[in-house]
Amino acid sequence: MTLIHDRPLVVNEPTRPGDWEGDLIIGRGQRSAIGTLVDRATRFVRLIHLPDGWKAHQIRDALTGQTGRPAP
Repeated sequence: MTLIHDRPLVVNEPTRPGDWEGDLIIGRGQRSAIGTLVDRATRFVRLIHLPDGWKAHQIRDALTGQTGRPAP
């Protein structure tokens, strides 16, 4: 794992469309979860539905299913 302040400077400059950041939001009581993808340059947000859970393989499958779709 690399700390944020140890990343190369180009990573900290959101100037290129297509540089995405992801996060996971887990609901109260760990009964639900949603993934987020944010384009750092344009601030376009994509919410990733996680109906089957949030283990690594479930997130991977949900992300690959969502990122293959064009933006609405």
